Amino acid sequence: MSGARQCYLCKGKSPSLLFQLDDLPISHYLRKSPDEPDPRFSVAFDMCRECGLLQILDPIPAHLIYGVTDTYTTGFQRPRHLEDLITTTVARQDPGRAIDIGCNDGALLEALRRAGYRDVVGVEPNPVAAQLARKKGFEVHGDYLTPALAARLAGEQAFDTVYLRHVVEHVSDLEAFFTAVRALLCDNGYLVMEIPDVEEAFALGSPAILWEEHVSYFTQPLAEYLLERFGFRVADRRRYVFGGGSMAFVAEKQPLPASCTVRRPHAAATLDLLQGFVARMDRQKHELCRLIAEARSAGYQVAVYGAAPRSCLVVSVSRVGDMIDFVVDDREDIHGRLMPGTKRAVQRLSEVTAEAGGKLLCLLGVGAENEFKVRSKVEATVKGDVAFVSLFPPRNTIESICAARRTIAAAGKG
Repeated sequence: MSGARQCYLCKGKSPSLLFQLDDLPISHYLRKSPDEPDPRFSVAFDMCRECGLLQILDPIPAHLIYGVTDTYTTGFQRPRHLEDLITTTVARQDPGRAIDIGCNDGALLEALRRAGYRDVVGVEPNPVAAQLARKKGFEVHGDYLTPALAARLAGEQAFDTVYLRHVVEHVSDLEAFFTAVRALLCDNGYLVMEIPDVEEAFALGSPAILWEEHVSYFTQPLAEYLLERFGFRVADRRRYVFGGGSMAFVAEKQPLPASCTVRRPHAAATLDLLQGFVARMDRQKHELCRLIAEARSAGYQVAVYGAAPRSCLVVSVSRVGDMIDFVVDDREDIHGRLMPGTKRAVQRLSEVTAEAGGKLLCLLGVGAENEFKVRSKVEATVKGDVAFVSLFPPRNTIESICAARRTIAAAGKG
């Protein structure tokens, strides 16, 4: 357990336990065989009563999270909004020298190069992902961003732009991290920060927003407070629904403000949202378990479509791993690997439909923007009755469970 119990963001001394997830596997660790270790952890989620930040104050050590996987890269996601995000940035600043922190396999680096950035550099601690980016011809530093690394990378020429896509939510020492970000940037350079949009998931009670890697969960007021506190003026804001939803900010580097001039956002509304989230999440877990049990009693087999971390997390939190017959994913590189917390190997859809027979309950662990395409594919290959449940926001999983229950009941009467 950590010694100091203070908020990562505002340094308030009153974080308190909101809920805890026990027996949680590492969500991106797809084992090669049932004999490999499947480590489990208890993860406590605390909320700060002074600013409202939900956070993991005692995270799983980074070397345990990031040192066990050779499969989790993100290029396959192909986020459709990258062009808009880059365009929003270059509208305010000509493309120059840019660095992508947490560049993974280099998908954003490629997009930056296409957009005209003349010099792009990556930082990525995962050795497998970093090597994939290097093979695309990029300079990639295999490390975590620290003030020392930032000073070395900036050297004689600082960067015009720092891109932070889905990085800040992983960072516990925000002060040291943003000190490093500022050291990378030239005066009046731009920071482009994208983070998960958590508020709708909180309102829906969706456990898909939680992840053992994400130590902080920022609402928009908290994200803007973060940027102001570390000396950035927000110039543009964007919201995207891709991948469960994200918020992006294009912010200009400014002189650091005096700490007394930066006010915390009012926490009351966020605290109410978080309190309700726990009750709504418990209901969703209960209803999903009940639906799966009813479906199996009616002769349905159960498949999860999508083996990325969010679907693994929902399966683990809802305690339905032993009730699943199949795990489907279109990515060839993970076929045969085992979904975390289960003994089910990832398969092709064609393999599943051959085994499933005529009745299938399909849990859609894919981005909501891809659901229609996936449903059409499943319906075209399964010869029989299919019911679907949407697991990810902005879809309402409770409503989806009710619809699946009606589909199963109607099929039983047919």
